[in-house]
Amino acid sequence: MRKISLDEAQDIASEYLCKLEKEIGVSLRLVDSETIEKPFGWVFFYNSEEYLRQGNFRDMLTGNAPFIVDVNGGSIHVTGTAKPIDEYIAEYESDRR
Repeated sequence: MRKISLDEAQDIASEYLCKLEKEIGVSLRLVDSETIEKPFGWVFFYNSEEYLRQGNFRDMLTGNAPFIVDVNGGSIHVTGTAKPIDEYIAEYESDRR
């Protein structure tokens, strides 16, 4: 399977957010400063465009789980919000082995 670049992963992540926007009716944007790079790929975080622009807590999303774009082929894996992201990352790394 072909390894993808960060630029390709960001494109995949943006396409994923476009689909979510249509489902929930809210403009979304990646939070690039929070992206985590790992050997298996990248963990992307996002929030509403309005919240990121204005900072009003009423515009902040809830339940918006970070997602992983795998370096091998660009598959998307949604994490969760019940545990710290480090736990979801460790689980993903373990499952890949």
